[in-house]
Amino acid sequence: MNTVSARAVSEFLNALSRGIELDRSAISDQFRNNPDLVSSFSDLSATLTRWKQKDRERSALLESASELIRVRDTKKLLQKLVDRARTLIGCDIAYLSQYYPETNDLRVQASRGAISTKLKTLRVPPGIGLAGQVVHDRAAHWTSNYDLTSLPHERRVDSAVSAERMESLLGVPMVVDGEVLGALFAANRYPHDFTSDEITLLSALADHASVVLKTARLMGELADAARASAEAEESAAARASTLRRLVEVEEQLTQLVLQGHGVSAVLDVTSEMLDAALVVIESGRLDSPNFPNDEAFFDGLKVKKADINSALKHSRETGRSAQVAGAEQLFAASVVTHRRQHSGLFVRFNGDPADGDANIVAQAAQSLALIRMNEQARADADNRVRGELAVDIIAGTRPLSELEARSRTETFSLAGPWHLMTIQANTEADDRIVARLTRIEPRILITQRSPGITVLIPSSVRKERPTLASLFKESAALDSSLVIVSETEYPRAQLNNAENEMWSCIRILNSLGIYMGLYPTEDFAPYTAMFGSAPEQVERFMDNMLGPLHRWDRGHSADLTSTLREYFESGMNIRRTASRMSVHVNTVKQRLERADLVLGEEWRAPEMSFRLQVALRLDKLRSSL
Repeated sequence: MNTVSARAVSEFLNALSRGIELDRSAISDQFRNNPDLVSSFSDLSATLTRWKQKDRERSALLESASELIRVRDTKKLLQKLVDRARTLIGCDIAYLSQYYPETNDLRVQASRGAISTKLKTLRVPPGIGLAGQVVHDRAAHWTSNYDLTSLPHERRVDSAVSAERMESLLGVPMVVDGEVLGALFAANRYPHDFTSDEITLLSALADHASVVLKTARLMGELADAARASAEAEESAAARASTLRRLVEVEEQLTQLVLQGHGVSAVLDVTSEMLDAALVVIESGRLDSPNFPNDEAFFDGLKVKKADINSALKHSRETGRSAQVAGAEQLFAASVVTHRRQHSGLFVRFNGDPADGDANIVAQAAQSLALIRMNEQARADADNRVRGELAVDIIAGTRPLSELEARSRTETFSLAGPWHLMTIQANTEADDRIVARLTRIEPRILITQRSPGITVLIPSSVRKERPTLASLFKESAALDSSLVIVSETEYPRAQLNNAENEMWSCIRILNSLGIYMGLYPTEDFAPYTAMFGSAPEQVERFMDNMLGPLHRWDRGHSADLTSTLREYFESGMNIRRTASRMSVHVNTVKQRLERADLVLGEEWRAPEMSFRLQVALRLDKLRSSL
């Protein structure tokens, strides 16, 4: 067995903690007799290096966002963004081109790393080169060898590219409200395949540059209007005041987001600014057939659901707020996250809205969307931990102490025992179900399996909240789902088998045509024991046992199947069977004799009788659920 010095390991860990990057050769020299340790140290060093790079990128983006608020010099800020792009991506050249719709061309406004004057004065005609493709598609484009691209070339553009000796080139669009304002580029003087992280980072910086150009354009338009005529001075002053107010609002809302405040803080600040009542309504409530009549916020307003949906659709398409038809003091704005979950922000003004108030509503919606995205990112990370814990607890392959260290929770114990819940739903609804269940009870653990979702409920939580299953059902989180819940408490060692049995129960119900509802697993324990390993055999078993009876009943308008079911449930007593079916005793005797002909007299034998009773109970179960 190869051993290593604890002192050597300690020295390497100290070096990593101080931020010293260790290459594989240095590690190999020290631990050449332990290749596993060499690989582990190499992976750890590479991971820490990636984390530091990600941290530098996030810090740079936050600094850039802060500069959007503080700096008013457009040219200076664009140059800063270009410099930052070149530094973060590590490219040879970075430059920004502004799009001029009147001439349909791109003109370089800021650059860093250029060695000739051609790039600084470059104008790219419409549709030419990679830049033209970026503007046309409004999407990122890149190439590892510019000369080999099949895009349209032009002499002056090729000359500028050649003068800078560009080979690999990445371009991302600068778009605001659906309008192309320009493009941001990163280039190298050597072949290079751009990574998704580099494309994402350059796109984020392009978004910041878009804000700068958009603000500059608004200010320019305001200045032009003021100079156009003396008659427009009062209007221009009003627009300037409105713009200043919008900038102040944007600064305040941006600070709320950057400081980590929640939805309520944005609503409170916006309500005070606008002298209005605000409410955010989630997509599920928006889709309710009773909306908006069941919302007290709309009391006294004669608005139609179709008009509200139309306003929200317009907001989603334009990125702006919209007045709701039929209500002059009611505005709506879509709050859209990266998961395309469309909530609605509604603003009910106490008086007539002032100039710019509609823009403030849109800004508030955008801030809410950013907060929601941050919350979703944190929730996703939390759910990943929950899922990993649930998988390891069920598998039972890791010590409990390790799992407790990972969970970092003191609200409940991972030692168990546990209640289980298995959920089969549309895969598109899995994220919605997970979010709603964890909102109802944060202490549950959830993992997504290939058939659906498995939920672990600590026994202590179930005892504290005995109506938890009812709360889940009443929340509508499990609508259109098939849910199996356990009333039994399982120690950790039994979880794996219990989960398998519950998924077998779901497959058995599926074989009976049941795909919705909430049922306790204990009700189906006999069938799970019989068919758990082969649920697909249920239908075949039922057909083999009951097929002759069904065919006889259909062909003769008879009722042999229900007669045999009542006969068995009456303890094979003919008089009780007749009473339960409200027929004469002789009628029951005749039907049983007919069953002798259809099934053969051996159906009364113990083994055959048992199989027949199971099939009849499954048939009744399929009919009743």
